[in-house]
Amino acid sequence: WCVANANQIVSSIVVSICMIPEAISYAIIAGLPPSFGLQSCWISCMLTAIIGGRPGMITNASGLSALILSRLVKTDTIGASSIMFVPLVVAFAGALQGASACIGLTRLATNFPEPMIIGMVNALAILAMVLQCRYTKAFPLSEEDMFVGSAVTGTDKAVELEWVPAVLSYYGVGLDWLGPWMNFFVYAGEVAVAFLCTMYLPRVSPSFPAPIVAMLAVVVVEFGLARQFNIYTPLIMDYGGVKVEYPWTTVLSPEYSLPSFSSLETWKIVGGYGSSLFATQFVETAIALNVVNRLDESDGPGFLVLFGQGISNAVIGFMGGMGANGSVSMSVLADRTFGTTCLSTFLTGVMMFVFMAWGYPVINYMPLSAISGISIAIACSYIQWRSLAAIFTTCLPERKRMLLPPHFLFGRLEVCIIFFICAGCLIADVSALLFFVFAVGVFIFDVCRKLLGKEEKEETVEGAIAASVSNTIAKLMQEGVLPQPSPKNTKKETVAPIADPEQAEDMSVGSDYLDSIASSWSDGSNGGEGEGIYYVHSDGESDDDSP
Repeated sequence: WCVANANQIVSSIVVSICMIPEAISYAIIAGLPPSFGLQSCWISCMLTAIIGGRPGMITNASGLSALILSRLVKTDTIGASSIMFVPLVVAFAGALQGASACIGLTRLATNFPEPMIIGMVNALAILAMVLQCRYTKAFPLSEEDMFVGSAVTGTDKAVELEWVPAVLSYYGVGLDWLGPWMNFFVYAGEVAVAFLCTMYLPRVSPSFPAPIVAMLAVVVVEFGLARQFNIYTPLIMDYGGVKVEYPWTTVLSPEYSLPSFSSLETWKIVGGYGSSLFATQFVETAIALNVVNRLDESDGPGFLVLFGQGISNAVIGFMGGMGANGSVSMSVLADRTFGTTCLSTFLTGVMMFVFMAWGYPVINYMPLSAISGISIAIACSYIQWRSLAAIFTTCLPERKRMLLPPHFLFGRLEVCIIFFICAGCLIADVSALLFFVFAVGVFIFDVCRKLLGKEEKEETVEGAIAASVSNTIAKLMQEGVLPQPSPKNTKKETVAPIADPEQAEDMSVGSDYLDSIASSWSDGSNGGEGEGIYYVHSDGESDDDSP
């Protein structure tokens, strides 16, 4: 909070602009008006920063969460429009997330297995790049669908066993491409300009934020060249726009018609979809937290992150949003633009609110190609290319694998886990939910194993130390590194390795031997007056002057 400089302000502007089309896209994927995604962004960023979130971690509407909500919107609900269940589901998921922080799931969030993190990061990067295809297609919502009070009624069953590939939902299958072709090629050229500026400008001038240069360069190309020849590419206003009529609207307003709280069917739907949404948001937040920890080379406050996310999602549900969680792509973008504090995260929420309420006449003219190029560059920067290459190097014979550089020598089991985690996220919309169930199972098993083995470990620790000392002494004696003990101080027992630590509860063998060695060397019987080996029995206190 105390690092108040221009970098934090510039970073918040860049990140908030890049969040706009992502939030709109995720709302469309969920079958919701764009305002649901935009509301989630500013509320989550501001509240998580205030409560004590991870410095530099950005929260945003999520694509995997949108896929869960899309099933809810398609559900045939009784007594109310299915879209009116979204605020209740989001608030319930927030309550579960806050409770998870209080019952100790923080350890799970901060200690995800490394292969699982790499697999999820690769999948999120691929999905982020696939999402850019939506910006070159026709905007699917009509004008009346832009308002919060849209009445969406589903026809599917509450639990529909339907396979929905996540990558196709991100891609926007079935939508028409941008036309005519000249517009499409100009759009692709502008994406390339933004990509090159974001990727390679920091190597020339690392002190200046490259995404700002990328946006300005594409604006010049779009309005200074392309539009002079009647070539038009999509702007933010063509993708729904950032304007939200009343960002402070709550579900208590007449525009909302919430389902009955006294109905058991209502709570079945809220409980089921709320739990699924919580699991998905938990996994994505945990992955983002681990990524930011590695970027900053420090550990963030896991408890405050989960608790802050829970409070913010409860408020988001109350104010008509679709929920939010930690975002890997936006957090990496914030890091690339030097926004690594809670102040930067808070200002990102402030900027988003300002754009929605008053700044939309300017922000709506931002070309989508600039944001797309920046997003692709950021995805390329955090995807784990070596792990993807390891999928092929793992197939090589062991003799040839050993000739490769060390960073390509992934274990075969690790590569399999990375591959299946990544593939699962791409081909199944409920993959994060399944991974959460698996991770919780492993976490509970590990905790129980540690609790059951704690007493046994305490009983055998002294024996293990004694066995280690005795085995080391015997080995050094056989190799001639240590001298034989002086006869006057040596007992008749011989020093032999002790295989079973439980049989070595008393340390007389190792202690007597060291006593004789110390005595024989310190009295000069083995050469050197007053010089030799000394040992200290440690009782928890260290003496810096002891040899």
